[in-house]
Amino acid sequence: MRLFRCSFPLIGAWVCCIAVQAQYEPPGDVYPDDVMADNVKTVRLYREGWEISYPVRNVNDEQPMVLTFDELDNSVKTYAYRIIHCDADWRRSRLVEADYLEGFPVNYIRHYDYSFNTVIPYVHYLIPLPNEDISFKLSGNYAIVVYEDGNEEYPILCKRFSITESIVAVQASAIRPRLTSRQDEWQQVELLIRTTDYPVENPYQDVKIVILKNGQWHSAIKDIKPLFVRQNELDYRQEKAGLFPAGNEYRPLDLKSIRYSSTPVSKIDFGPTTYHFYLRPDEPRKRYLFREDFNGRYAIQSEKTDQPDIACEYVYAHFTLKTQQPFDDGQMYVCGAFCNNACTPANRMDYNEDMGQYEASILLKQGYYNYRYVFLPFATQIPDETLIEGSFSDTENDYLVYVYHRGRLSRYDRLIGVTTVNSLHQNR
Repeated sequence: MRLFRCSFPLIGAWVCCIAVQAQYEPPGDVYPDDVMADNVKTVRLYREGWEISYPVRNVNDEQPMVLTFDELDNSVKTYAYRIIHCDADWRRSRLVEADYLEGFPVNYIRHYDYSFNTVIPYVHYLIPLPNEDISFKLSGNYAIVVYEDGNEEYPILCKRFSITESIVAVQASAIRPRLTSRQDEWQQVELLIRTTDYPVENPYQDVKIVILKNGQWHSAIKDIKPLFVRQNELDYRQEKAGLFPAGNEYRPLDLKSIRYSSTPVSKIDFGPTTYHFYLRPDEPRKRYLFREDFNGRYAIQSEKTDQPDIACEYVYAHFTLKTQQPFDDGQMYVCGAFCNNACTPANRMDYNEDMGQYEASILLKQGYYNYRYVFLPFATQIPDETLIEGSFSDTENDYLVYVYHRGRLSRYDRLIGVTTVNSLHQNR
């Protein structure tokens, strides 16, 4: 991979301008996983060398995380970024940047590369975290906000990540629910936290637990209180806590080859601007069938190159979902990590009355994807992942457990432990 580095001198006048520049104010003061520019695609934040990892790093890790994204354009832009320290609810913490960062508060993206021999040209950008400009002093939640130089108020993207200290031992398991009424369609996460010598003055108020299914924050379970508090031990194993609809395995989509159709693809055409992959029609699922998946994530790959970041094509994937009639009380979406599991205009489906099916065409970079169909009722902001896919307690899911602590005199939510438990493989 060709690597370009650009350097920008830091002078006193520029620093003064940064200090008075208006900053991005997120909706509801909550920093999102969001892409604000239509021509910015394939935004990923992962541990270097493991592109389907979750964006969590231990404070003592030598291996950095990396943020990468593409801009569908022929020219390089001058992009800068700011790192924001957040509380457990992703609102800006009470800390100033000097408290949690070593280095300058605002830095430029130094690493970029042009796409190579692709039908749709793009520029690939990369930010290591930490890097030669910044390092992190404290644990907790962080958001990185990327914007074009001089336009911080209107960023092109915002991405979340977390840094943990791994002070406490988190023992977690994902099991069939103890409530018999939910044993066939739900899963339950049980926790036991061993604090050892770490002082927790008031575990009912000072410790906050957040549990995610497959890395999705919109369906997170929060504010679970311990059932028992023993010496050096917090026990969260209780009948009605940590319950999630199990859902179903994700559907696979293989876009690695532009010459040969994979199992879910019926044909590949070359259109006016790029390649088009037409998927065989999907239908609502009424039963569970085990299938290895990435739990919604995706990997950028192509059979023709060993430089996928800059040589993979952008192609259109055409999705169809057969239903007897449209659902009038909401809208259907194709979802996965490729869209931050969000319901947006770019992944919304339209109903074709003549064909009796929902349809969507989504521009994706070549690779291997997981997707599912979700329904968003008009009356809520929480999508229903079970209406089309069903829900079965045998489904394989990842559950991420975040343990935050804020003592009586602390000014921020310290992330003292993170673990991932799989419903089939348990702690890992």
